[in-house]
Amino acid sequence: QNCPFTFGSCYRGHNRDASVSCATIRLQGENATDSEGRVEIFRNGVWGTVCDNNWDINDATVVCRQMGFERALSAPGRAAYGPGTGPILMDNVECWGSEAKLQHCNFTASRNCGHDEDASVSCAIIRLRGEHATDSEGRVEVLQNGVWGTVCDN
Repeated sequence: QNCPFTFGSCYRGHNRDASVSCATIRLQGENATDSEGRVEIFRNGVWGTVCDNNWDINDATVVCRQMGFERALSAPGRAAYGPGTGPILMDNVECWGSEAKLQHCNFTASRNCGHDEDASVSCAIIRLRGEHATDSEGRVEVLQNGVWGTVCDN
């Protein structure tokens, strides 16, 4: 993925330096949405897939949280959203579920995986927020068209 930026001069010191943050994970595939699809990661300048060997809900939870969702609903394997293309960049992924990024989990390079084994996720599109929110109560927010919004009570 290319991340646009421009060079320039900052005349008032480094407190005005610009920074850029590019996506390192995305959901793709047949019928993929903002919240579900085949997991693809960006590594060493190329997008690739993740193998479903050892893939489970803990791995999917890390992906969903990395993408801004509260949690994962499921962790489909067997190329549930169709087979990807390009390299398979991660295999035998083992997350505890508390990691900030999928790349922080244990994994190996793919040696025995084909794109018919691409890993997928389905992330929850409803979350509870607020100052005193818990797992069971709080302000309801719903993801629609890539934007989190609240639910009106009338």
